[in-house]
Order: sequence, then structure tokens, then C-alpha cells
Amino acid sequence: MRHLKSAIAVLVALGILIGGAWLGDRWVRSEIERRIEAGIADQVPEIEGTFEAEVSGRFAIPQLITGSLEQVTITSPEVITDGVAITDVVVVADDIPIRGDDPIASIHATGTAPTDSVVTAVERRVDLPDGVTLELRDGQIAAVAEIFGVPLEALVELVPQPRAIEVSIERFVLGDAVVDVSDIPFDLSGLIGSTVIDLDALPEGIELTDLTVTPDGIDLVLDGTDIATDV
Repeated sequence: MRHLKSAIAVLVALGILIGGAWLGDRWVRSEIERRIEAGIADQVPEIEGTFEAEVSGRFAIPQLITGSLEQVTITSPEVITDGVAITDVVVVADDIPIRGDDPIASIHATGTAPTDSVVTAVERRVDLPDGVTLELRDGQIAAVAEIFGVPLEALVELVPQPRAIEVSIERFVLGDAVVDVSDIPFDLSGLIGSTVIDLDALPEGIELTDLTVTPDGIDLVLDGTDIATDV
């Protein structure tokens, strides 16, 4: 019976130690996440929004000791960059150094710019001629005017650049006919090659790699490797 009691006491003691270590690891993980969330505003003040960080991995303390986090996922319901709202933002960063000036190994980010937000950005950046307005037509942005009572549409194409989103004109439609730019009595050159969303606020090394127009908005994908942490 004495041996049984001793064995139970040892198990209880181990349980307390393990429980304490687990609670300590939870606190460390929570503190790291809190500091990451607070640090985003300091590192990228040009981007507005509320962020939630989640540190991956079974235990946080060993990552703290080695000086590198395996993976961090940062989410935000909405961020504002260059005056444009981007919703459902998810950023996944791998191998993030806690000490020293080693770079972050990689970053992959996704988000959606609502179409009306992009329309507002185009209106803000492009000087449209009198009589020309921007409208949404079947999920596309169109510069719309009338010529002798016939609607003219210049369908706008969003062009991804590494650090910006530019606009161009996909085609002109007059009534039911596709027309040549030389036949348009409006100067719409401002819609060709103009930057509507500037991504220079992002850390160096992160670039726009994909852009897809959907009925809900513009889906964006950004990627980067060896992102400097000493800026």
C-alpha cells in the first residue's frame, strides 16, 4: 500500500509540473501574439486595421529559446492601404526571427478589395472627362458616357504590377458594337497605365503575384521571400 501511495504522489507531482509548464507555454504564446499584433502598427503605420496573430507549433517556449517562430498567421477583417479597403486579409509568415536581423523566410497573403472600393480608387486617381462616369457592369468597371443618345462603355481592366494595381482599357463598346479607340470623342488616356492602388506601404520583398476579378470584388494574392526585419 505504501508503494501505491508513493506512485500516486509521483503521478500527482508530475501532473502539476506538466500542467504548470502547459500554462506557462500558453502565456508565452499569448504574449508573443500580443506583441506581434501591437508591432504591426509600428512596423507598417501606413496600413490601418485591427489584427489577430496566431503562433503555430505545439509549444511556443522552444521556439522562443531557438529565436525563431515556425509559422505565424495574421488575420484582419479589413485593412486600409492607400485609401482602399481590403477585406478578409490572411497573412501566413514562415520562419520569423525573434532576435537578430535575419529575414523572414516567406510571406503569403490574400485579401479581397470590394469592387466599389476599387471604383472609388479609380475615381480618386483618374481625371475623367466631363460626362463620363464609372459604373459597375456585370462585375466589371466601366467608364460610361453617351454619344448621340447611344451608351458608350469603356470596360476597364485591372493590371497587376509587383507593387501596384494599374488600370487599362479592355475594349470600347458603343451600343452593341465594339469600336476602336480612335473613334472615341473623349480623351480617356487617364485610364491607361494609371496606378489606382499603391502597394509601396508593404515591406520590401512582398509583391502582388495574382489578381482575380470576381462578383464580390478583386481577389489579391501577395508573396515574398527573405523579407527584411530591420527596417
